[in-house]
Amino acid sequence: MVQLVVDSGCDLPDEFLRKFKIPVLPHRVSVGNEVFGDQRNPAQMNHFYSLSLVDRSRQVNSGPAGEPEIEQILARLVQQGQQDIVVQTINAANSPTYANAQSVAGRLSSDSVRIHTVDSHTLFSGQGLLALFTLSLMQKGLTGAQIKSRAEEFGRKIVGYAAIKDVYYLRERGRQKNEKSVSWLKAFMAKSLDLHPILSMTWQGSAVADTVKTYSACSERLFQLAEEKIADKALLMPAVVVSIAGALQDLDQVPGFRAFEKIAAAHKVKIYRSVMSLSGGINLGPGTVALAIAAR
Repeated sequence: MVQLVVDSGCDLPDEFLRKFKIPVLPHRVSVGNEVFGDQRNPAQMNHFYSLSLVDRSRQVNSGPAGEPEIEQILARLVQQGQQDIVVQTINAANSPTYANAQSVAGRLSSDSVRIHTVDSHTLFSGQGLLALFTLSLMQKGLTGAQIKSRAEEFGRKIVGYAAIKDVYYLRERGRQKNEKSVSWLKAFMAKSLDLHPILSMTWQGSAVADTVKTYSACSERLFQLAEEKIADKALLMPAVVVSIAGALQDLDQVPGFRAFEKIAAAHKVKIYRSVMSLSGGINLGPGTVALAIAAR
């Protein structure tokens, strides 16, 4: 049986990861001088979001899963007898985690142990959707090599959307990383006019899919983008991953979500709710809601 490994950018519920015994490679998170590994621990994530540690007033950063942490987890799996391992990571264009996993896999692989690294070509909720697809392939009995090929192809068909609540936060995070896609003037105009962008994220990169006045209308539009694909029967997998940079119960209060649940249920599409990874919350901002679908 193939063993799946994901990194902590992957938005899936902790109970799901535990049920299917999926180890998590920890991204590094720093708040001021404090550094810790993000392993999608529910208590840690709740603490992080409930204390508003993700906000503009704090120096908060995220970093990739390092080779020592990756090697420790993969070596333990090999010692436990796992011989066919698939490691799925955050988009290689956004993080060195994939390159680090490749380096470790090269050292640990042998004639009897095969470790396959998969660039998800996506982020956060998109990674969650790819993990679900990968599990479906595992349950069909495919080998790690077959799963790697199919998963990388599927990853190119995933589109993630994120409704940005705080454009100023997004600008500040970009400025810290020397990214200037959101200027001070754009952020000022967005705040003045109460405009909120919806980012789209695919293997080809990120773009603004829409800009909507008021955050309530923005979140409603976010779900409409998925509803349109569901209505057109365009989904390649009857599943949607929805994540929030905050408490999971807050998702029920997000405008448009309850209506989206009903539409998805009517079309027999399953919604997987998740708290957004700390890396996602740090980069996209508090209150951000994201979803991912795979469609034609």
